[in-house]
Amino acid sequence: MSVYLCVCVSACVSECQCVCVCVCVCCPYTAVNILIDTKVLLTVTVLPPRSKLGSVLQRAFYGSGGCVTLYEQRNFTGRRLAVTSDCPNLAECNFPERCNSVQVESGAWVGYEGENYSGRQFLWDVYEKREYSNYDKWLGTSDHISSVRAVREERSPSKIWLYEKPGFSGRKVELQEDISNLISRFNLNRFASAKVLGGVWVAYQDAHYRGPHYVLEKRDFNNYTEWGATAAYLGSIRRVRFH
Repeated sequence: MSVYLCVCVSACVSECQCVCVCVCVCCPYTAVNILIDTKVLLTVTVLPPRSKLGSVLQRAFYGSGGCVTLYEQRNFTGRRLAVTSDCPNLAECNFPERCNSVQVESGAWVGYEGENYSGRQFLWDVYEKREYSNYDKWLGTSDHISSVRAVREERSPSKIWLYEKPGFSGRKVELQEDISNLISRFNLNRFASAKVLGGVWVAYQDAHYRGPHYVLEKRDFNNYTEWGATAAYLGSIRRVRFH
């Protein structure tokens, strides 16, 4: 049985880091399962504050898994939704499809313009920053986000093969490090297929990690459409950061 509740939480942020919880009925923003004897008895919403206390509460409720918080308004204001697992439709979580700022608590995440992980994608990871105060920071063109999923960490040494033509043909480039300008390094910016042998990568249409981008997880991509692109052009590529 799933019961949606709003949680008011107080915590001691001293060494004991104990947490006291009182529950009241309310409309949910997001859900956390309460486990008793390994069975889910009810589902509770948690709205963690942006503070040391918030980190304590997130660890208490979410454990060591990934978490990203979406905000309706810029600069981490307005309604918020803490996401700890894949969400194919944000509207079902009573969150508007308007997202103007994001905080990455842990892990790496992809937001999509469309439901069910469709449309243009936007990566949120810990590369250089954990906070995105407006959608320009994640290279968005609008504040429309309809679905979110976690990027699964792949711990083998980072390696990717990029191919000039579909079907793993044409010129081949092997990478094990970030490349901010593919055409200056290899005199080539047309890549139509790829094999990810290790790690997780994000490929950008433009140089210096700009423009539309695509998350490439460990698998073979026979054609650029398989990673979500509409053209076989890449200007830069880097490894996704999880920590």
